Amino acid sequence: MKRLRKPLVRRDRFYNNDRDKGGSPFMLSLDILVQYYELLKKKPSKSKSIWTERFTPAKLSLDPVITWIGHASFLVQIGGFNILLDPLFGDVSFLYKRIIPLGFTVKQMPNIDFVLISHNHRDHMDATSLLAVKNRSADVKVLVPQGDKHWFDRRGFLRPYEHSWWEQRSFKLKGSKCSDIIFTFLPASHWSQRGLFDHNKSLWGSWMLEYEDHCIYFAGDTCYSNHFVEIAREFKDISIAMLPVGPCEPRKLLEETHLNAQDAGRAFLDLKAKHMIPMHWGAFPFGVEHFDLPIKRIQYWWRKNQENLKDRFLHCVKAGQSLALDVFRSKIHAR
Repeated sequence: MKRLRKPLVRRDRFYNNDRDKGGSPFMLSLDILVQYYELLKKKPSKSKSIWTERFTPAKLSLDPVITWIGHASFLVQIGGFNILLDPLFGDVSFLYKRIIPLGFTVKQMPNIDFVLISHNHRDHMDATSLLAVKNRSADVKVLVPQGDKHWFDRRGFLRPYEHSWWEQRSFKLKGSKCSDIIFTFLPASHWSQRGLFDHNKSLWGSWMLEYEDHCIYFAGDTCYSNHFVEIAREFKDISIAMLPVGPCEPRKLLEETHLNAQDAGRAFLDLKAKHMIPMHWGAFPFGVEHFDLPIKRIQYWWRKNQENLKDRFLHCVKAGQSLALDVFRSKIHAR
């Protein structure tokens, strides 16, 4: 991994590459929000309840069980561990209210062993949700991008670990003869910011989870770039890829920060993964579109590209729905 690119750092701020000017899209977000509510006035919102399923807790097992909480939040149960990815159990703010209802609540949350954070935006690193996890699982280990550890230290998290791209960390289940679980922080093409003056002061990225023959990729938040090809070169047998498919519109304004459905499809092919689980859609009005447009577009893209997708599987799960995966038989079963 020594030859692979590292994030560019200039004056204590991170950049994707030497072409990245690091401009903050704060005003762009407000403009999109205004356009979204204008869209709702013209056309009523479609039914949202069909995309929520009541969560049924699964017993811990060595083979993976993946539950979509909503947006970019997942519960991954593998190797005897409970792992949360970018947990968010409420709204982002009074402006960004949740559209698809949660199918998974904090009260249903099992004891959490690990939390993985992709970057510090408030829809991925939510203070209320993270403190709820700490209150229920005091011994939780938190794996975060470089520059975010101090946020968790100040709030009393006992085990926050900081990472740059390509850095790995492994853990073993106590008293078990099972294999180690390995977490690798990987590149993404995005940005970071929580306050007015901390733009790009911390890093952003994606995660790979490895346990025995299971290799699970979580893309975090990203636009399309060659980092998917780089990741595929290092990880030859990715079984599951959780990829964002929205927001979609306006594309010209979003293409440098987010994947849309078509770009997510390209990324999936670059990764050479077996299973795709779409995420980062339907929960919040982050684009000028109705909530289910991203999922309809990835379904359309999948049908259109069947020749390139033989023996590969798309799983459009509902919020609260759990999937038990058997990657050896190339099958996936909704629980």
